[in-house]
Amino acid sequence: MENPRLPDPSLIMQLALAYRSSSALFAAAELDVFGALADGPRTAAEVAQARQCAEPPMRLLLETCAMVGLLTSADGRYSNSPVVEAFLVPGRPAYSANGLKYAEDLYAAWGRLADLVRTGRPPMTPETILGDDKAKTRAFVLAMHERAHGIGSILPHLPDLTDRRRLIDVGGGPGTYSVALVKRTPGLAATVLDVPGVLEVTRELVNASGVADRVTLLPGDYLKSSFGAGYDAALLSGMMHRETPESCRLLLRKTFEALESRGLAIVSDVFFDDDSKRTPPFTVSFALNMMLTSADGSAHANTEMAAWMTGIGFRDVEIRKLPPPNAHSLVLGTRP
Repeated sequence: MENPRLPDPSLIMQLALAYRSSSALFAAAELDVFGALADGPRTAAEVAQARQCAEPPMRLLLETCAMVGLLTSADGRYSNSPVVEAFLVPGRPAYSANGLKYAEDLYAAWGRLADLVRTGRPPMTPETILGDDKAKTRAFVLAMHERAHGIGSILPHLPDLTDRRRLIDVGGGPGTYSVALVKRTPGLAATVLDVPGVLEVTRELVNASGVADRVTLLPGDYLKSSFGAGYDAALLSGMMHRETPESCRLLLRKTFEALESRGLAIVSDVFFDDDSKRTPPFTVSFALNMMLTSADGSAHANTEMAAWMTGIGFRDVEIRKLPPPNAHSLVLGTRP
C-alpha cells in the first residue's frame, strides 16, 4: 500500500530555526555593525577591522543580516537598510538597540515556555528587571526609554495637556513620557512613581533632559504607596499588563482619588480588542511574554479597562486605538 503524500514541512523548519535570525540581529546590534555602516557601504573585511572581529564569521553574519533584510549587499559591500538606519544606528533620534538587549534577556524565559504552561508560574521573576539584577534592570529601563521615543511610541498620540499643571506618572519607568509632556506643555510639572531600582536609572535620564527641575521622582510600590493628591492629569502607561483585574481596579481607584475635578486619566497599554481575548495576534504573544516574566502578568481587553474606569466613577470614557505599527491603545477617562 502506497504511503500518502506528506505535506511540505517548510513551516515547521522555518519556525524551529527562527532563533537564528533573531540571534544574528542581536549579535549585529551588540557589535555595533550597523554603526560601522552608517557612513556608507563597506566590505566584510572593513567591518571586521572596524569592530576588531574575526573576518570569516563577520562575513557570514553580514550575509545573514542581508538575507533577512537588515542589510543590502552589492559588489561585496554591505549597507544598512532604511529601517536599520532609522532605529539601530547610534545617535539617531529613534535609536532602539537597547530594546533588543532587553528582548535578548528574555530568551531564557521563552526557552522555558513549556514549564510555564505546566505549572502556571513564571520562570523569570519580575524582580530580575526591577532592581535585583542591575544590568538587566538598566537594559529594561533603557529599552522602555528608547521605545517611548522610537518604535511604537505613543508620544504623538497622547492628549494635549495644555493648561494642566500637575501630572502623576504611575509606574513611569524611565520618565520619558513625563519629560516629553513637560517639554511640550508650558507650566506642567510631573511626578514619576516607580520602584527605587528603576528610578536609579531614571534619575540619570531626567538629569540629562534639561527639565529636571520640573520632574520629581517618587520611589515606591504603586500598589501600596500613596499617589498624593491635587493632580489634574495621570498617566498609567505600560504597567497594567503586570497586574490582576483586582489590582488594576485598585490603581484606577487610587488615580481617581489623586485627581482633582476634571482631572484626566490616561491608561496606555497593549490590549486585547475585546473580552474574547483572541485578537490582535501580537497581544496573544505579548500576554504569554508577561506570564513568563511576572507572577500576575498577561494582557487585558480595552473594553474591560473602559468598564472598570466607568464603574469607578470616571466619565467620558473613551478607547483610542493607535495606528500601526503601534501595538498600544489608550483608554481615557475624566473625574467629574
